Amino acid sequence: MHARRLRPLRTSRRPRLAGLGLWLPLGLVVLLWGGSAARADRSFDLMLSAPAVDPYGLTVVDRAQTPQRFEFGFSAQLGWSYSPLRLNLTDNNMTGAPDAQFRVVEQQYNIDLGVFLGLTDWLSLAASLPLGVNFYDDNALGTANQAVLPTKPTGMGTIIETGLYAGQPRQNIEIAKAGPRDPRLSLKARLYGGRWFELGLLVEGTLPIGNSTSFLGEKSATFRPRLLMGILLKRVVLALSAGVIIRESNELYDPYRVPDLLRFQIGHELTWGGGLTVKAHHVIGFGVEAAGTVPLGGDMVSATALVLGSIYLQPTPKLKLILSGGGGVLSGSPRNADGRAILGFAYSLSPRSGGLL
Repeated sequence: MHARRLRPLRTSRRPRLAGLGLWLPLGLVVLLWGGSAARADRSFDLMLSAPAVDPYGLTVVDRAQTPQRFEFGFSAQLGWSYSPLRLNLTDNNMTGAPDAQFRVVEQQYNIDLGVFLGLTDWLSLAASLPLGVNFYDDNALGTANQAVLPTKPTGMGTIIETGLYAGQPRQNIEIAKAGPRDPRLSLKARLYGGRWFELGLLVEGTLPIGNSTSFLGEKSATFRPRLLMGILLKRVVLALSAGVIIRESNELYDPYRVPDLLRFQIGHELTWGGGLTVKAHHVIGFGVEAAGTVPLGGDMVSATALVLGSIYLQPTPKLKLILSGGGGVLSGSPRNADGRAILGFAYSLSPRSGGLL
């Protein structure tokens, strides 16, 4: 059976109203403002679970443990996501089938480059620069300047935008298939570190520098505080986190439905995460972790949940290698990728005793 070819998608009839955000580094004040919801926005960051801010965490779940004083290091992760954005949209080519699901973004590759620094034995700073590469459904993507033949032999043709370009200001530049995503700045404090239990606070924010016209960034700054907890056994660590994402809401409407039908929306969300790691040997460990979001309000919002299994290698105390794979477990969520694979490493110039595992 052949895959159904879908009519190009138009995301709006009105131009995008720019949003503006301001995030203060320590996260004490977050100011988000902008015009009314921009109906043509493509300002969605599809990477839901960013890498842990330092190598003492799991793959995407952070621990309360921090780098020690003046400990400096860097990390990199290469990630792949399959079907990170699926939308139900009207298919005018199918009689009696007003709604059809297809993949707006079929695949996404991500590179996250990070650095971290221990300010004290209990306080650390980290920053991350993420990049993304998207592969779109060509039918949904459309074209920025499609020629339309004249209705009369003596008439002149016109140029229109189709697909994701419809309703936008006239442009000759195609939607970016690669570009920066929103960079992150993080401040982590270990509030308590005992033999069996640890407690910490992670204050994190993102800046709207990523390509917000191509599903590679959000239209405003975001504020993401999280409480980190851990239960510590001899070779086993149970890490838990709970937090919130504060952001400007964003909406996407189906242009084929009159009146307009809201198809996709994001806003403020609760975040959760948990993971279990086992150090089988001083050079190898295994882990399983899960992370997700729960929307705090909205008409077309959905929860997300990701599960990963991981192998950690520590050939030297200063170097940690990561191989993880898994996917989303909520099939009805538009932005819960069906599959994810992650390959990464972290290096520290002066790790804590025992190394990075």
